[in-house]
Amino acid sequence: MIKVAFIGAGSVVFSKNLTGDILSFPEFGSATLSYMDIDEERLEVGAALCRKMAKACGASPTILATTDRRKALEGADFVINMVQIGGFDSTLVDFEIPRKYGLNFTIADTTGPGGVFRALRTFPLLKGLTTDMMAVCPRAVLLNYSNPMSMNMQTITRTSDIRAVGLCHSVQGTLNQIMGYINVNPEDVDFVCAGINHMAFYLRLMKGAEDLYPKLFGAMGRAEVYNTNKVRFELMKRLGHFVTESSEHNAEYSPHFIPRGKGYYAKYDVPIDEYLRRCDGIVDEFERMKTLAANDSPMDVHKSPEYGSTIIHSMSTGKPSVVYGNMPNRGAISNLPDDAIAEAPTLVDRAGLQFTTVGALPPQLIGYMQPHVTQHELFIRAALEGRRDHIYQAAMFDPLTAATLTLDQIVDMCDELIAGHGFEGKGGFLPPLDAKKLLIPSSGKTFNPPTPKQLRQSWDDAQKQSEDEFIPSFKILGPFQIGSREKTSVNFAAPFEQAYLKAGGAAVETVAPVGALKWITAQSGKRGFVSLDGVLGGHEFAAAYAYAEIDSVHPRETVLGVGSDDGVVIWLNGQEVHRHDAHRGYSAGNDQVPVYLKAGKNHLLLKIINYTAGWGFGVSVPRPTH
Repeated sequence: MIKVAFIGAGSVVFSKNLTGDILSFPEFGSATLSYMDIDEERLEVGAALCRKMAKACGASPTILATTDRRKALEGADFVINMVQIGGFDSTLVDFEIPRKYGLNFTIADTTGPGGVFRALRTFPLLKGLTTDMMAVCPRAVLLNYSNPMSMNMQTITRTSDIRAVGLCHSVQGTLNQIMGYINVNPEDVDFVCAGINHMAFYLRLMKGAEDLYPKLFGAMGRAEVYNTNKVRFELMKRLGHFVTESSEHNAEYSPHFIPRGKGYYAKYDVPIDEYLRRCDGIVDEFERMKTLAANDSPMDVHKSPEYGSTIIHSMSTGKPSVVYGNMPNRGAISNLPDDAIAEAPTLVDRAGLQFTTVGALPPQLIGYMQPHVTQHELFIRAALEGRRDHIYQAAMFDPLTAATLTLDQIVDMCDELIAGHGFEGKGGFLPPLDAKKLLIPSSGKTFNPPTPKQLRQSWDDAQKQSEDEFIPSFKILGPFQIGSREKTSVNFAAPFEQAYLKAGGAAVETVAPVGALKWITAQSGKRGFVSLDGVLGGHEFAAAYAYAEIDSVHPRETVLGVGSDDGVVIWLNGQEVHRHDAHRGYSAGNDQVPVYLKAGKNHLLLKIINYTAGWGFGVSVPRPTH
């Protein structure tokens, strides 16, 4: 029976979901699952959740938990890496030092200065992990889920002979999303997608003999569709193909959005600092998981969209499958370098993982990816050769950075980021970057960046100030059971909704709830979050409505900050202003919604759609500027 080692199992939700995926195959009911993390509390919670998951699956695996990496790896057939080095404190450094120079990010985990320094922090860990694997499980396959995917895969493949693949859910997740826009079952679609991680494009979307791209372009013309994915639709409009990763990610991969200023943030719903807000939410999510791990409540089992368990099953049983993996290109995409990390269709069977041949990508798509491929190569050479200048050059070729900073500012910023993260040999995180005497100059400056504690305090103070802008109280109506995953979407409409909108969208008191449900008053909590679990209880494949009034002394244009878990529709004074069908956790300001407030009372109605797990929402209203 197989053994699977989970490295970074303190990512408790992810390790729980992957465990459920693996145990959903009857062949693995007696597998050995070994969980490893350096955080003992998170490890204990993660292992407890996985034991509950095993019980829910009716499986009897051997479950081990250890802080000793080599012990976890011994005899493993598959190793799953989900480690993030440095945590929230290091992420704050990645955001706040560039901000001093005028450079802002949404996610900063894939490319640019944030991605490069996250990869540099992860380099020593991955090099050590593959060294341990060569010693105690040399035939194991490494499944990497850690970002930045392409640069981490460069580390794994350039420093070891371990068989490895990088995995991301953006290809399959986006396919489901865009097929929802045109009401096509994703299982009926023949598609090919290729490129690099987070910047792969759908080259073919076919249902039988029908090309589905004309339908997708047609759907883009409908405001309720376009408004859910503005950046990606803008890219499709210009490049002719839809990109895999989300709009908030792709907003920072080019010079066309963030460098254009706050007006563009609102126009294209670009959520600056989105990842920092998500990190704040992870703390609350862990507390919820800790409670779940400790109580006797049953655990729901739902197959996740991740490819990991499919790969393990195909390699173990020989039953072939096709997934999308990240590996060295080696000619799969003929107009990308052979040693670039490509994302392409991947055949999996007992022999392992093999790319299928894609051929040449359209030149405009290569043009979008190439600056990032160059950054990936400069990163790995910097890490392997100790070349500080390659870090400057990686930032120089980043489209967002180049559109924002001068060359001198780029060098200063990189030197300050190096000082902020520190070298591993001196208690920091980075590999040596001064191994060679170079003709290319550094800034020559000495930096004393703020400590992580100072950055955390500054961030917390800013969040406290922004919390004052959240709507503190809502009336809640629900739950409305939708019944199944297939029927669940923001298009569901309860009879109340139809009656309310027919009445003109005034105060909800003018429309009686349909059926036995009554309005319940709920207060928002930390980061403006209204927990529908707390108000209505846990309900999957369900909907609820929330109503509040916004008083405005003067008529004004503003931008609502809307967070939702999962999908959301918003009406203001009876007019729909926002629709986003999403599978996501709550983050304050997930969506930026431009609205016009009339003088006096404005009637705000939200519909929240829940797929699985927890649900809730929050809405902030900026104060008037005059």
